[in-house]
Amino acid sequence: MHLVKAHLVLAFCHLGLTFPNNKATDPFEELLSNPSSTGLNLLDISSADLEAQLQTLKASSSLHGFSKCQVACALLPLFAMTVSNSNSSGYEPLPYWSIQQAEVKPGCRVDVSSAKDISNTVLISRLTQCPFAVKSGGHAAFAGASSIQDGMLINLAKLNMVSLSSDRTVTQVGPGNTWHDVYRQLDPLGVSVVGGREAGVGVGGLLLGGGISYFSGRFGWGCDNVVNYEVVLASGAIVNASPTSHADLYWALRGGSGTNFGIVSRFDLATFEQGLLWGGSKYYNADQNNKLVDAYTKFLTDAPTDNFAHLYVSYGYAAQLGGFIGVAGPTYGKAIGNATIFETLNKIPVLGDETGFASMGDLALALNQTTLARFKTVTFKNDPALFKGIVKIFTEEASTVLTVPGLAPFFAFQPISDNIVEHMQKNGGNALGLSTADGPLTIMNLNWGWTNEVYDALVLETVDRFVSRSVALAESKGLNHSFIYMNYAKLEQDVFGGYGAKNVARLKRIQHKFDPKGVFKSLQPGYFKLK
Repeated sequence: MHLVKAHLVLAFCHLGLTFPNNKATDPFEELLSNPSSTGLNLLDISSADLEAQLQTLKASSSLHGFSKCQVACALLPLFAMTVSNSNSSGYEPLPYWSIQQAEVKPGCRVDVSSAKDISNTVLISRLTQCPFAVKSGGHAAFAGASSIQDGMLINLAKLNMVSLSSDRTVTQVGPGNTWHDVYRQLDPLGVSVVGGREAGVGVGGLLLGGGISYFSGRFGWGCDNVVNYEVVLASGAIVNASPTSHADLYWALRGGSGTNFGIVSRFDLATFEQGLLWGGSKYYNADQNNKLVDAYTKFLTDAPTDNFAHLYVSYGYAAQLGGFIGVAGPTYGKAIGNATIFETLNKIPVLGDETGFASMGDLALALNQTTLARFKTVTFKNDPALFKGIVKIFTEEASTVLTVPGLAPFFAFQPISDNIVEHMQKNGGNALGLSTADGPLTIMNLNWGWTNEVYDALVLETVDRFVSRSVALAESKGLNHSFIYMNYAKLEQDVFGGYGAKNVARLKRIQHKFDPKGVFKSLQPGYFKLK
């Protein structure tokens, strides 16, 4: 045990750095005193291997002026992990959904293949004070969410297991999967899980921020259907969080984001029998906008009468379809077309109809967004007059920037119906702070894309004006709501403020319990953080 620490001290001496001698700030002290409790492989490093690596470092470059992240990246291979230096000629950057994320360049990337790899990486981060980011699907719309400049990038892609239990009730899913990866394996088995609606979205981010699903009317959001999380804590310990083990951490991870509590290395998801669904997209001329709002608001009220149904509506501008249009996304969890609950929607004349019977995987591919768009979101109470007013504001504001190259302005109304909120209360509830006392709610998410960053200021100003006018209209009617859905939020938005003071206080207590030294707060700077 002490020999291992001596090796680490030796490493720092070779690199011209000082090993922390204050026990209160030494991240390895508590672990070395009881290494078996964490499952770490620190004791697997031999003196000869460590010395050989250090000699290689000395011979290959000048160690004078090594940054803390260069030290971290040099130490990672000692733990038998695959590490890529971003400055090497053969380095291949990871794909991201947004340009903003892709432009950020890490110091090195570590392709972890186990929870133990994650644990060791976190400990090296603590030892060197090198910051890190964690990439699951990389679907966030702002830089630093799952990317990092000059730090360590923990790539979860190799954690791609999808394993159905023998009784077909639980599927173990690695955070390196996209939802298409998951559905591609489960669809042929006739089962499914409460997951994302878009093929390219990663498992980790969606589940830790909430997780809207076609199955939410039956089961709630994705975070409400995780039966167990395997989590790497700031101490390096690997624990399971469930309703019966670390139940407080389990509650916090249901919407509280892993960046505040730990890194989830496996999700165990409740699984159910599932055949073909019916769904897809229907397109409408702009003169049907008000009827589309009426159909949506009626559905939002009626949704508890049919848990198999899901509906969102979207408005945007598509030159190839003649200008401003409306889009509906009705989905039904059985192979029944145009179910009765969609009766009002079905009476509206369509511009085009792409609905039909499909597997969950096929529906996810059909909805998958490839436009590199920017997000923002707000939440409103249900009211057709409000939503019609918002559609009018959108048309006015979007019309002012239609000359921007590649502009694709869209926004959607998405349901938080009472039956969904009721399902959120199971297994101790989630951290989101939603209640049926507010009545059915609607998430309004913006998804505007454009091709040239020269127009960023102009378009973003227009987006912000559209949102502020919409919120002002809602406030004038007493219909605004404080909830901000993390998975659609802009970085500057106060996500946790919308969870309510009581839930925020509880999240902070849990954060302090599992990360008393603020490791994730200080060393994983990206994404939404508890203040």
